[in-house]
Amino acid sequence: MSDYIVWITAIGQFFINPLLYVATLAAIFLGYRRVKQERRQFHTRIRFGWTELGSLLKESFPYAIVLSILFVVAGLVVSKANLIFIMLISIMACVAQLYRALSPAYVLPIAVGVIILCQQYNVTMPFAINVDQPISLTAIIIVMALLLMTEGILLRYYYRHGITPVLHKTKRGMNALDYRLRKVWLLPLFFVIPGQDIAAWLPYWPQFTLGETTFTLVLFPYIIGVDTASRRQLPQQYFKQLGKHVLWLGIITLVSAVLVYYNEWMGYIVIIAAFIWRLLITVILQLQEKSAGYAVAPSAKGIVIAAVLPDSPAEKMGLQIGECIVKVNGQAVHTEDELYEALQINAAYCRLEVLDIDGEIRYTQHAVFMNDHYRIGILAARPY
Repeated sequence: MSDYIVWITAIGQFFINPLLYVATLAAIFLGYRRVKQERRQFHTRIRFGWTELGSLLKESFPYAIVLSILFVVAGLVVSKANLIFIMLISIMACVAQLYRALSPAYVLPIAVGVIILCQQYNVTMPFAINVDQPISLTAIIIVMALLLMTEGILLRYYYRHGITPVLHKTKRGMNALDYRLRKVWLLPLFFVIPGQDIAAWLPYWPQFTLGETTFTLVLFPYIIGVDTASRRQLPQQYFKQLGKHVLWLGIITLVSAVLVYYNEWMGYIVIIAAFIWRLLITVILQLQEKSAGYAVAPSAKGIVIAAVLPDSPAEKMGLQIGECIVKVNGQAVHTEDELYEALQINAAYCRLEVLDIDGEIRYTQHAVFMNDHYRIGILAARPY
């Protein structure tokens, strides 16, 4: 069979995988849900409802290409049963809206655990799915480690398209905000699977041979998800910290794969440790976030920025969440009405004095045009 047919057929299977359409629907739903909440609390949307769908593949695709090359070149063989259970677990997590359960540190260990249970109790699977095939723990751990590193990078650098401020009432009756990120990323990944896994129920599926072993390629829509919130820290600080922890977990897991190569039983310890470690990262960071006050709340010093609208003068001036606008065109401001009045001093240009997140004063300025966002494009943290 021609190599071109192998690749074309592998790509074709991507479009018949239900996980692709579940991920698409999840992204659409998350965008709709976010916009609905923003309109309810702020009477405007911050980003378009299609933002989550637009970033579903766009942000993760370059990493999917790199991972696919690594998987194929390194010959990391993953069984068909593993991919099927990964698909089923991911679909159930999306349907139940448990997006935080879509971390590779959860999905892959659970899939391996299900296969082990099926082997232990001699469970027969439909469609001739071979659960009796030995599990290559070294390959699974390397795949999980690389996916965890990708998850860490996505959390660290691509959190912006999806976070939304959520208003809360403090004990003193003041408004304060936390920042929630509910998001899914889709990675089209080429996996090498044993040829007999496909041949058992699709005998004419194209295959290739290395030595005396037959393999086939499958393009699989892998999903990484997140559902978490920052409160004590600003979102730009919290998600970089979270991404850093997950990235290091992936690196350490990858190094641990060397131990598994020499001792297969170490693989179970590494998989369980990665699962627990990833869970502890989530639990500890969330407990820390809820243990103190809010990073973004109204201030007597000026107007605290709750959100910056895309493509607005505020974004072009580099304004960030949590910064405090002290003066506009030389006028001290404390409310949105005062901000609007100060902007009228020079309707074509605004000059801001801003207290940044480090507590230092900086100056920024920008032209304001007729079609620009309302009040330069910020949402303010209001006192009540």
